[in-house]
Amino acid sequence: QASCCADKVHCCPHATICDLARGRCLSPTGDVPLGTTFPAWKRQPPASVALHQVLCPDGRSACPDGATCCQLPSAQYGCCPLQNAVCCSDGQHCCPQGTACDLERSTCTSSGGWARPLASLPKARDVKCDEETSCPDGSTCCRLSSGAWGCCPLEEVWGC
Repeated sequence: QASCCADKVHCCPHATICDLARGRCLSPTGDVPLGTTFPAWKRQPPASVALHQVLCPDGRSACPDGATCCQLPSAQYGCCPLQNAVCCSDGQHCCPQGTACDLERSTCTSSGGWARPLASLPKARDVKCDEETSCPDGSTCCRLSSGAWGCCPLEEVWGC
């Protein structure tokens, strides 16, 4: 609650009077030296949580960052929990990059001869914020100070 002096350079504590000629702040309880103002700094807006996601080719579905969109038999998309994965032709499984789907043996095989089990594709779901915006399943839509939507990577967050 300080008061700014007329020169716009100095200030004095609350309930004191600027005396620029003497360089003092006058008060019945005692005078104090003028304070010098300093530039204010811009407040940083609260950091919004940006949840990166991979947009699927249908332009509506999304998978978490580090996953791969694979088309399901229903023509919807599922999320393979592997980055740059190979989507199997059955529309239900996927394999790591550089491997091939062996649906007969239910494995992913590499040219080096190793094999591992196929990964299943859970359906890509989203949480609707409004008619145009959505967040990945397991997250919450939060209104940002700009008015745009952001995605909090936690379910059912209140007051974000």
